[in-house]
Amino acid sequence: MAHKASVIIPSLGRVQRLRECVRAITVQSAPWSFEVIVAIDGADSELIGSALASEFRPFPALSVTASKQRRGSPRAKNDGAKMATGEILLFVDDDVVVRDGWLQRIVDGYSDGVVGVGGSEVKTRPPGILRRLWFKLNGNASGRVTRGGQVISNFSAKTLTVQQVDCLAGANMSFRRDEFFRVGGFDEMFGGNAYREETDLCVRLSKNGLLLFQPSAVVDHHEDASGGNSSKDLRDWNYWYHRNNSYFFFKDLYDGSLVHRVRHSAIELALASGRSLSQRSLTPLTTMRKGHRDGRNTFSETGVRK
Repeated sequence: MAHKASVIIPSLGRVQRLRECVRAITVQSAPWSFEVIVAIDGADSELIGSALASEFRPFPALSVTASKQRRGSPRAKNDGAKMATGEILLFVDDDVVVRDGWLQRIVDGYSDGVVGVGGSEVKTRPPGILRRLWFKLNGNASGRVTRGGQVISNFSAKTLTVQQVDCLAGANMSFRRDEFFRVGGFDEMFGGNAYREETDLCVRLSKNGLLLFQPSAVVDHHEDASGGNSSKDLRDWNYWYHRNNSYFFFKDLYDGSLVHRVRHSAIELALASGRSLSQRSLTPLTTMRKGHRDGRNTFSETGVRK
């Protein structure tokens, strides 16, 4: 049976959060059928999947894809999408709780020419000083991608109107199924913390149609420090931040000029310096060079072009 919408949830190590997430989705009200697909990684993934199926038995359209090995966020999402039958594919993190009306507002945002619709986030931890300053310097714009490879990921529920954007919030986004597969889904070369996986997909999709930010489709985002794509190793997280950001830049934005390349490198250095101050550690600076180089080399080795 085909569904109007398929909600896909990648999950790793956050069982209780996952249960809360699934519970909030399965009670959503809609005039059409929808399904929920959970892509669980980890040694206990099969047991967790069985427990979920038992707990949410009254909701018949729940499916699980389990892997004892860590697939990474892009592949887990792609695996979930391959199981999906919905016209619209919705992706949420396992540590969000969707609010009433979320599903209907996302799906209602689709009209001719729209390839993706995303909602807003209410985070349990408010953005830090540097992040708030970044938003303010950019006029509190939502979902903008700069030529230097940075993202203004300001998806506030306080935004008053629907807006066309360059990218959507990774924890609360959706796409037309046919367009998603037309561009190849998520790029599984975004490793580690999978930073920029959703931005890369959005940039590719935006060449075929519009992306809309619907602020009234709200999720509460806990952003847990463990599980999911989180890393307890600060060095590891910072390395993958720069590696994935540079891979994204060279793959999707780089115009081939030396000026553009130098500008991106300068921005990376500035961000690493700011993060070193906020983290009170030299780690962001010491990992930036290797991450930047590896991201550029990954692009060169894959032969990917815009």
